[in-house]
Amino acid sequence: MNFPTTYAAAVTVPLPDDDVVRPVIEAYYGGPYRPDTTLNVVKMFAGTGAHFSGVIDLVNAIFGPEGINPKHRQTCMMRVAKDCNAPYEWQIHSSIGRNVGLSEDEIAAFASDGPVTGVGSDYILLCRACDELAGAKTLTDETLSELLETFGDVLTRKYILSIAVFILMALCLNGNRVPLETTDKVSKTTTSNPAGLAVKQGGPGEGEF
Repeated sequence: MNFPTTYAAAVTVPLPDDDVVRPVIEAYYGGPYRPDTTLNVVKMFAGTGAHFSGVIDLVNAIFGPEGINPKHRQTCMMRVAKDCNAPYEWQIHSSIGRNVGLSEDEIAAFASDGPVTGVGSDYILLCRACDELAGAKTLTDETLSELLETFGDVLTRKYILSIAVFILMALCLNGNRVPLETTDKVSKTTTSNPAGLAVKQGGPGEGEF
């Protein structure tokens, strides 16, 4: 078992300056940009300019109330991070995984160098799906049949889409070498969307994203 922790690379894409990030983020969220709490990945996405809104809309949908079980979502995020050796994705989503109630033993299992064992059958199935999609770029008939039997048609579509998006994110994070966070930007109350820390949160959900 090895947790993804560092990039094996010397060349990086620099994070955009705050004067580049601020207008993009404030135009999208309609609130003041908070550089000290905004995740590095959000800053990097903001540096793409016109692409930002589409990317964050997708993230909002994946992490939204019509998405998938939060524990399952974080399981898939962590397993994809392991499969793709994506240290930034692991850093953020193992933290959120703890916040949604995953145990240290479960999180350690998701970092297994071989097939995931020793956790609930639903987690094992989803990790196997992550391994297949990240590795073989498709699912075996056995795994797909088990997903359909376990979760039904609609949720299976959502799980496959979510895993595919997490793989996309891992590739983007690794390609840019998005720098690891050096401060705790993922509070203990965070159970949802990591993109929401870009601006001041308000209302009954303040402090969450």
